[in-house]
Amino acid sequence: MDDGLRSGLLVPEQFAETTIVARHMKAVLRQHPRLTGRRLVHETVRRMIDTLVTDLVRASADSIRRHSPASIEEARLAPPLITFSSRVREESLELKRFLRDHLYRHYRVVRMSAKARRVVADLFGAFLADPRLLPPEFQARAQENTPRAIADYIAGMTDRYAILEHRRLFVIEET
Repeated sequence: MDDGLRSGLLVPEQFAETTIVARHMKAVLRQHPRLTGRRLVHETVRRMIDTLVTDLVRASADSIRRHSPASIEEARLAPPLITFSSRVREESLELKRFLRDHLYRHYRVVRMSAKARRVVADLFGAFLADPRLLPPEFQARAQENTPRAIADYIAGMTDRYAILEHRRLFVIEET
């Protein structure tokens, strides 16, 4: 939720379409009628997290008591022991569907994901074609397992650094 709001791809009113957010936002506004913006979102999310964690602990304890597995094997054979109550599970799934439809599949997010895949694929291909492009410590590791060394190097990059590294390798700048 925070990422969607911070990015401007979503607005707080959209989240009120989901049961769990609407319920907590209404409770916050009853208690603090003048609260708006980031403070309202923060307090709503804080209460939602409390509800999710509390419900998970209670429902899981009930499930464990109900099935009372006496061994690891019995626990493996039992239905999921760590679970939400049915109400909270449905509310959580509704929120996840909302995020999937309105944030993760937002055209701007899809575009950025496509760009990120290209950057990673380009970097991997360039390093695989010429491991001497890697920093010295990864060149040494690449002598044993080149793909693993490259993957580890790329995995350690921040988004910004990966974009900068891509630019260094593929963009010919005029001065």
